[in-house]
Amino acid sequence: MVHYISYELSGIRMPDDVARIEAEIKSLGPSYAFMKTSWVVESELENKEISRRLAPLLRAADRLLVTRIHKDWVAANLTPDETEWLGSRNFTGITDPPLFKR
Repeated sequence: MVHYISYELSGIRMPDDVARIEAEIKSLGPSYAFMKTSWVVESELENKEISRRLAPLLRAADRLLVTRIHKDWVAANLTPDETEWLGSRNFTGITDPPLFKR
């Protein structure tokens, strides 16, 4: 499955704080920093589990969004490497029904 993770940190943060968040995101599976605080991650974890792993690294005023990208995605102005990375990901989950009936 592929997930989109976006966060917003309130206040000033030490570089180590940001590095811990990024390290936890990278530990989830193959990951790509789409924007400074937005990531695309391939992981078989559910959204709730990803949130549970990241939440302890956040402060009360910080914001976090974890959502699954499911098969149909569109992007603009990406580099060929970015498009290739996204295109090579598995956007289906283990329990997803097959796309086509046989």
